[in-house]
Amino acid sequence: MPESPERTALYRLFDVDERLLYVGITTEPKVRMKAHAADKAWWSEVSTREFEWFDSRGEAAKAEVAAIRAERPVHNHAHNTAAALALLPVIAAEPLRPRPKVVTVDERGPAQRMAADLRALTMAGELSPGSRLPSTHDFCDRYKISNMTVQRGLRYLKDEGLAVGRNGQAVFVTSPTPPHLDDVEFYRTKDLPSAEKPPRRVLEAFGAGDGDLIDQRRFLVEVDDRPLRLVSTYRRANAPDVEGIEQIDQVSVRLPTSDELLSLQLPEDVPVLITFRRTLDVDGEVVEVQIWVEPGHLCQRQYRTPITPT
Repeated sequence: MPESPERTALYRLFDVDERLLYVGITTEPKVRMKAHAADKAWWSEVSTREFEWFDSRGEAAKAEVAAIRAERPVHNHAHNTAAALALLPVIAAEPLRPRPKVVTVDERGPAQRMAADLRALTMAGELSPGSRLPSTHDFCDRYKISNMTVQRGLRYLKDEGLAVGRNGQAVFVTSPTPPHLDDVEFYRTKDLPSAEKPPRRVLEAFGAGDGDLIDQRRFLVEVDDRPLRLVSTYRRANAPDVEGIEQIDQVSVRLPTSDELLSLQLPEDVPVLITFRRTLDVDGEVVEVQIWVEPGHLCQRQYRTPITPT
């Protein structure tokens, strides 16, 4: 069936705190808003609305899918995304081995793009703590976005501890890093329940099977009253206390699970740094495994590698 040429609006609904409640598309905004008011239990939360027009329904549907995936509105559920996907062209079934997506367009919302630019400048040291950020008018002009979109972009940075506003003045760059981040004397630990069994990766590191007993401990590290690190440690049960002489770290980054997000009090869309650490004894045997989960906007790793002359 050919794509409809009629102009279609992509709309976003926000509450009074500028939280994105819902994303949808329509050719008749007034009719759609009345329908939402009649059948959506959350309609009373809506404070502001934004509309972005596209030349065809197909273009609007693509933008809707991208917005739902990137901006995570509160009240859009799986069936909303499925309905939007149904409007897109059908593609051949993907093979079991995934094909890398070719990214030609930044599908993030304008507020996320603005926040990403400022975040990069801050973390690169181009904007130092105490620096005053440009005015809302300057951001509107530079990014061709609305005042409300600018405020949403700044909210991302404020939630991450990278910016703070002063009433009647401006928004300033700050640092989310706890003052005693590198001083272990200020660290405090809080024991947490362990999982029923170790992850498969841990068993493989020990060369153990499902029936082998592994001692586990899981705890939260805090510094300056802020969550800093989730740590899970594993050792063979009843094994002698052997001193390790070498540690091997494998570091990766991903988005947090719900448990990690809540335990570490993470802002939205902040990734976590995962360190999988194996401690080896003099014979090269693994005596302990640790898994660290840390907030990506707080923690860094610095490595020094000697260069062997050729």
